Amino acid sequence: MFLRILMAAALAAGLASAQRGGGGSRNGGGMPGGEMPRVQRASKLDMIADKLGLSKEQREEFQQIVSASAEQAAPLNEQLSNGRQQLAGAMATGRDSGEDFDKLKSAYIGVLSMEAGLEADTYQKLYAILKDKQKTKAAPVFAELMSGLYERSAGPGGGGRRR
Repeated sequence: MFLRILMAAALAAGLASAQRGGGGSRNGGGMPGGEMPRVQRASKLDMIADKLGLSKEQREEFQQIVSASAEQAAPLNEQLSNGRQQLAGAMATGRDSGEDFDKLKSAYIGVLSMEAGLEADTYQKLYAILKDKQKTKAAPVFAELMSGLYERSAGPGGGGRRR
């Protein structure tokens, strides 16, 4: 997880510094107003839909399934964030062993398990809307693009995905 956070931070820093332009002419490479055109990036769901060849109806159903699942995951994400804070607080104060710490750890693991179960249920629902030809492509696409389905931001108490 630390490596992922570190890599994300490095990527974000690189992207942030690239936003200012890379030198060259004073007006940003000859573009009117000094602005470089921005390339529209496809969303993760659009990339999945494209790789699987989803129809318009499948895309809409796919989006509904993911949205409903993300809504169910929101309270779990909050519980995970609070659990991380409690575990870190206990460790910082030297209370990283004993019955109370074990209870905190067990509760945190239980929420992780619930989130993993929700993720598996979501994959199952998404797989069910696919046609046979699309199903043959699903496993590698899901593995590549759907990790972090409930991606959390690294805000106060956040910390990003734990994989």
